Amino acid sequence: MTALDQPVISVHFPKTSGTSFRIALQAALGDDNVIGSYDCDPLDPANPCWIHPAWFLRNCPRDIQPYRALHGHIRIHKYDLLPAAYRITMLREPVENLISIYFFWRSIFENNPKGHAIYEFVRERSLSLLETAEIPGLRRLMSATYFGDFDMRRFDVIGIYDRRAAFFSSVSKLLGVTIAADIEENVTPPSEERGNLVADTRLMARLRDLLQDDIRFYEAHSGGGGRFRWAKPFFSKLAGPKPRAASQ
Repeated sequence: MTALDQPVISVHFPKTSGTSFRIALQAALGDDNVIGSYDCDPLDPANPCWIHPAWFLRNCPRDIQPYRALHGHIRIHKYDLLPAAYRITMLREPVENLISIYFFWRSIFENNPKGHAIYEFVRERSLSLLETAEIPGLRRLMSATYFGDFDMRRFDVIGIYDRRAAFFSSVSKLLGVTIAADIEENVTPPSEERGNLVADTRLMARLRDLLQDDIRFYEAHSGGGGRFRWAKPFFSKLAGPKPRAASQ
């Protein structure tokens, strides 16, 4: 265990090993030092950040005491008033990510009928994968719903799902503790239907068209698009000043 010099704000972007990472973070820092945040999901239309953005920004917390780390489905903007923090997240290729979300939701529909409005809308109407991808909050899940208008250079580590072990290693170096990469929880189960959909080239092309904003965002901020000089497979900034937060 380590005495962190500043708190950790970890954004659990959906279906990117976030549950596994939270468990590993708790093991490294101690359960009492890590809090999960899942009551203010950015995808939830009832989230205050969408109902009243100005109020949301005026009432953001200025610390996470008594905890040293926070991990969950959050808009990173919620903790913009912290004077200093380590900011970390992991991203995933948008088409692959949307497919994983869709089939994960379907795997829990029977036992979990209640959720936020979008989840229940998809469940109650038995939407197809393509219809689900057309929902604005999911169509721009990365570029708007979670990270819209945020300077991604302020993150200390941006991992990518395909380089999961490298992300865990980079965070370990940043925090000075060992974050175990061998934990796997909340994994979307495989299915024949999912494989058939992925093999449908016309469907995949349509999904890429629908998710083009997120695809561009992912390519720019994961180091995979060549537009920034950030080292593949993830952006890792272990030293140097961060850009300042925008004034509130």
